[in-house]
Amino acid sequence: MRPPQAGITLIEVLIVLVVIGVASGATLLGVNAADRGTGAAFEAQRLAQRLALGVDEALVAGAPLALVWDAGGYRFLRWQEDEPGWQPAAGALGARHELAGPLELSSGKADPAPVLISASATGRPQVFAITGRGAGWQVLFDGFSARAVPEGGA
Repeated sequence: MRPPQAGITLIEVLIVLVVIGVASGATLLGVNAADRGTGAAFEAQRLAQRLALGVDEALVAGAPLALVWDAGGYRFLRWQEDEPGWQPAAGALGARHELAGPLELSSGKADPAPVLISASATGRPQVFAITGRGAGWQVLFDGFSARAVPEGGA
């Protein structure tokens, strides 16, 4: 038996330190996981997937779409025959997607002109760059398919 005024043992101190270490490690992993989805690579993959989905939508619906974008984000518009004009596309494509944090979208052109997506897959190839938070990424779009590559990649 030890006297009640003896204090704490070394084992008790080590157990407290281990608990604090595990808790802080879990917190850091959680913060890192939350930040993973906001990088340029993630946004480039997302844009490439949405462009591919836009091509599919144009093929199925038989109506052209347009990618309208600026440095901070993008959305898709669809040509409406019944009300001639461009209207937001249905579903997630029509909602504006804002790029996270310091990321920027550019194409190397001064004016961010809309990109036409049609069933005939005509149009000039486009190269979009997403930069910020480390390495930049490019989205290569030929009017029919899109892919994301690291900046400088082919």
